[in-house]
Amino acid sequence: MFKSKIASTTAALAVASGLIFAPAANALPQRELGPANPTTIGERCSNPGDTGQTVDIKRTYFDGSAGSWTVSNYNDEPLPVTRSIKETKTKTWNVSAGVDFKLLDLINFTFSSSYTDSQSYEVGEQVGPYDIAPGKTAVLRAGWVVSDFEGQKTVCGSDHKWQANGGTFTASLPKERHVEVSTRDNNDWG
Repeated sequence: MFKSKIASTTAALAVASGLIFAPAANALPQRELGPANPTTIGERCSNPGDTGQTVDIKRTYFDGSAGSWTVSNYNDEPLPVTRSIKETKTKTWNVSAGVDFKLLDLINFTFSSSYTDSQSYEVGEQVGPYDIAPGKTAVLRAGWVVSDFEGQKTVCGSDHKWQANGGTFTASLPKERHVEVSTRDNNDWG
């Protein structure tokens, strides 16, 4: 009898003090990435023989191939400039041969979900308006922010650490559409 009172009192105190935790109702399910398993060489892994991939961004740059316009403002007030796309331009991803998993899933999970396999500027789409200051010439370039990736296949070794597995791959993916505007003083043609 005395033992059961101690047990019920201890259980009541544990509940009251929050020592017993129930799983959160809004907990996210574990993500199943299948063969697009992001790993880090040298990090601990659970099951020898499991496979995955590393991926790194080697460089990010602006590709201004969607259109370019130069506008000079010889007025005394700012000049709002809007330009229209005359030809559809598309930036698609480029992936090396031998990728046998969902590379876009791996990159989106590891870096950002804004990377896509294709982005376009369509005929008639407007770029701008951008205000050009008095006495300035502006160059507008429409394009994309692009990242080049490099990765390697991995395997969980018998020492329970991720190891390189020999297969390398590369990819280039557009992250976002972007317009670059640069200005300089107007030339004096006189």
